[in-house]
Amino acid sequence: MTDVELVVSANGCTDNTRAYLDYLETAIPNLEIVWDSAPLGYAKATNKGIKVCNSDKIVLLNNDTVLLEQPKNQWLEMLDKPFSDNDKCGISCIIKGHSEPAGRDFAVFFCVMVHRKVFDAIGLLNEEYGVGGGEDTEFCIESEKAGFEVCEVFEKKWADNTYTGVFPIYHAGEGTMHDTELVKDWSNIFLLNSLRLAKKYNRDWYRWRLSNYWERAVFLKGDPVFPREVTRYEWANKNRIGNKILEIGCTDGYGIQFFPKDIEYTGVDYDPIIIEVAKEQEWSYNAEFISADINDFPLGQYDTIVAFEVIEHLDTGLKIVRKLQNHCKRLLITVPMNEPVGFWGPHHKLHGLNESHFPGFEFNYINEAGEISDKAMPIDDKNRLNLMICRWTNG
Repeated sequence: MTDVELVVSANGCTDNTRAYLDYLETAIPNLEIVWDSAPLGYAKATNKGIKVCNSDKIVLLNNDTVLLEQPKNQWLEMLDKPFSDNDKCGISCIIKGHSEPAGRDFAVFFCVMVHRKVFDAIGLLNEEYGVGGGEDTEFCIESEKAGFEVCEVFEKKWADNTYTGVFPIYHAGEGTMHDTELVKDWSNIFLLNSLRLAKKYNRDWYRWRLSNYWERAVFLKGDPVFPREVTRYEWANKNRIGNKILEIGCTDGYGIQFFPKDIEYTGVDYDPIIIEVAKEQEWSYNAEFISADINDFPLGQYDTIVAFEVIEHLDTGLKIVRKLQNHCKRLLITVPMNEPVGFWGPHHKLHGLNESHFPGFEFNYINEAGEISDKAMPIDDKNRLNLMICRWTNG
């Protein structure tokens, strides 16, 4: 294999890379440098390199790889072979992995060969992912949707947290992304990109991950709402006072659909991601969603404040109840009743809550099936825990 062009797309380099590339340009024929002083993220930097390529097959090779000793061009010949073996091959790769957020297998793009006809069919890498992964998964999914196949060059083995095989390469594995000096908030960036993938290809995982491992209920616009959540919000609407409502722990704002359209609604949640999702739903023109810690949030005056299954999540939960009472005419709360430690996992900070913790409130109860009653229902295999519905009225 002699007809090879070499393109180096370098961005955000702060060492002597620029000087080294200038030297290489004088020493290596068919070398083209694409340079950006600012860090661009993988997709954008790679796309800039792809745009100047002339070859029918384009290899994407990360800078955290080392090609091992081998006969000349063996690695290129290995990557090229699946295209001659399979007319439908659009991408050849060393490793295919599984993306839980997307629910699909994909080629890990630290070293892949992509036929130009794939780019012609679906375009370049999606630059929305910025820094943090996901663009390779989407590109593979879209290429398969367009009729191409993603092919591994050889079988691989997984042992001691490392893939091994016959392909002559060493890959550090997220050598850039896991460097906190380069990417300071990797975990959050990766989560946002995972959610972006799941929103497109795997809506069940998207809902589940937004729930923060079942910490909160999440129902997107158009989703059916579970009976217990329906019961709570229908009860809240019957027992609200006035039209100015504040909801603490609003999750993605699904509760607003149980109130009249003309209410003035403010939803507060500690999680900025779920707040952005709430805004995306466009529940109501009269709704405002705010990411804030309720311990610090500057409360105004409201007709009704709703806090469904929030108090038990806060070390200061009972103190917050007393604080909320100073800012509303009516306060509506639900909490697990007599919940033992560990029953609903580590997210709950207060346990064993019962009527004695809420003086001045009136109470109803909801069982696991979502049935409301004046007395707590018996605990058995079908009803493992009751919720208390607590209503307080100012004056």
